[in-house]
Amino acid sequence: MLDQYPQVVFSYDFLNLAKQYREAYKALSEVTPSEVTPISWPRYFLFCHSIELVLKAYLSHTGLTGKQLQNPRVRHNIKNLLDKAIKSGLSLSTGARHKIEDLTETYTNHWPRYPITKSAFIPLIHQFEPDATELFKAVDAALHPGRSFLDGQG
Repeated sequence: MLDQYPQVVFSYDFLNLAKQYREAYKALSEVTPSEVTPISWPRYFLFCHSIELVLKAYLSHTGLTGKQLQNPRVRHNIKNLLDKAIKSGLSLSTGARHKIEDLTETYTNHWPRYPITKSAFIPLIHQFEPDATELFKAVDAALHPGRSFLDGQG
């Protein structure tokens, strides 16, 4: 079904979804850390999912089909999606790339979605916000050449 979609529509739909998840992340109040909830997992999920979707927007814009984006190797793997996007021409600073890659383990292990059953290092998402903004601006520029990215929309 995903491959029946016109490729250009597919990439813009991914971008619009990514922006919606990013806005939902921003709109969801930060939960005050406590002993029980040191991290707001719903916000964490929204943030990481917006990263996944914006990368898929770029990759579908470069020609990857829905079937290719469903490949288990890239499906929810932020690092692999980012590697493919960089190889396909996405311009992103080295610092932003490395920071965004740091979200991969937490997101691919579904820790924002299910109880964590082991001890692990969890990077805090607030430190990734400038890098996510850089990523969104880069993808938006690729899909909308000549139009400036409006931070309130991204």
